[in-house]
Amino acid sequence: MRYHILNLPCIIFLVLWVLVCTAYGQRTQSPSASDGLTIQLDYESANAITSLLAKTQVSDDELDRIARLFGSQQLIKKVSGYDPSGTEAVFKRTLQEVVQTGTVKGHDPYDWKSVKAKAGEIRQLIRQLESRATFTDDVKALIRPYTPTNINGSVRACFLVGGGALGFVLGDPNTFNVALQKIGDDYEGLVYLVAHELYHSVQGIGDKKRVKQKPASTLPKPIVNAYVMLENLWGEGSANLVADFTKIKAPKSFAKTQQEGYQLNGRRARQNFALFESLLFSAYHDSTANLNELYNIGFTLAFEETAYDTGYRMAKVIEKYKGQEALARCISEGPIPFCEVYILVCKENPDESFIRFSRSTEVIVDKVKAWQNYL
Repeated sequence: MRYHILNLPCIIFLVLWVLVCTAYGQRTQSPSASDGLTIQLDYESANAITSLLAKTQVSDDELDRIARLFGSQQLIKKVSGYDPSGTEAVFKRTLQEVVQTGTVKGHDPYDWKSVKAKAGEIRQLIRQLESRATFTDDVKALIRPYTPTNINGSVRACFLVGGGALGFVLGDPNTFNVALQKIGDDYEGLVYLVAHELYHSVQGIGDKKRVKQKPASTLPKPIVNAYVMLENLWGEGSANLVADFTKIKAPKSFAKTQQEGYQLNGRRARQNFALFESLLFSAYHDSTANLNELYNIGFTLAFEETAYDTGYRMAKVIEKYKGQEALARCISEGPIPFCEVYILVCKENPDESFIRFSRSTEVIVDKVKAWQNYL
């Protein structure tokens, strides 16, 4: 069972040599002889909307056509999910307004004003995606060391414009959406963002390969709740290591913002560990706890994604002492071995200044381990 309570998150995977397909503004990468992973880059909606924003008039037929594009439909579903006013009719009406007047008066659920302000940078970034055959190689270089060789699959990476989310997944876990107005012209930042999300798809593919037993009855709620928290700790933390924004030497605006998040959480790493332990304790022991709220505290921007940082620091320790292959093995083994390896490294190196989990957290990990073949 793979259970995520997603706010932003995230899902795409490792990619390979490029096979260019210009139809409809999309490009498809096919696997080489030694790889079984593919990715389709879809920027049709982003192209159509940014091109439209260079005009001063738009017909109803053109608005209808743009609204029906795959990326536009993904965006409409996302925005209407958190803002009841974000209907398809409002998508078209406000888009028409910004084209004809240069702004949106009143509520702007699709944030067209920001898209228009960044339209030049977005078009420049799309041109880089269209012309630079190294994009998938750049992503692959980040992911490969942490990925086992038996991963096969394909995914659609949909680059769109508009809305309030940086990235999101709706329904199909093999489609990931990213809002380019949040990226500007930061090509390297986009590479790292896509690598993060692609690694989630690698994790998802590995999870599907695991042989799981069917439980005789409903799984205990404390086990399920704790597993959700531990799975996201592993998933987001290791993805943050795979696409480590702190390694970008000359960051542009988007990458700088991400680096600031790493730095902020780095200054309070011990408190972040303590916070995650409290959330996990509540998830396991408190039958009245709201799992959504526990998740939101640790894994969303409400508190700067503190649990991402906890998992990231665990992954760094594992990489240093057990190697990248230890993290790659977790793809097929899941979050419990990830936690166990970290705890083991701490015990094997008593003189190191690691941030160590309490005994109560170790007990919860042991309790969940007994059920991991059902999860």
